[in-house]
Amino acid sequence: MQKIFRREKSTIDWEQIKNSDLAYPKHSFSILKLTMPSGQIGTGWVDKGYKKYDYKEFCPYNIEIEIDLTDPIAESNADLDMATVEDFFSENLKKNCIFHLVSRVATEKGMSIIAYTEYEEQINILLRNIIADKKRLVTFEFKMTYDPKWKKTRTIL
Repeated sequence: MQKIFRREKSTIDWEQIKNSDLAYPKHSFSILKLTMPSGQIGTGWVDKGYKKYDYKEFCPYNIEIEIDLTDPIAESNADLDMATVEDFFSENLKKNCIFHLVSRVATEKGMSIIAYTEYEEQINILLRNIIADKKRLVTFEFKMTYDPKWKKTRTIL
């Protein structure tokens, strides 16, 4: 018996998509205002352009980066701001693969970045090398999880 509502398997050529304007969605930023546990007001943004992004399955690795802007490394750089930190991570990771920066929010000690990427191992190695570099821009921690349906970002998108 033939199924009527069967979903066809995707025949998308990811390599072709990666080299086109379709690899990243049209951006649609929403500004966030939040109250932190200390009562301070924080801000952030989320790129709502990812809500209906068609190629999530090809970038299944969720990366959560927690940046400490209160440590001596960050405090020694008077020109350091969130945009500089965001650009640092985006530029370094986009050199190696498709990197989707979905959200950035202020935290008690700095900022948090939520992103997705297509590769786990090489990004894991790259981020660990940055952490180990004594001349790094900022101190940070990260964790990566396999999340092919981008469930971790459903509520913010």
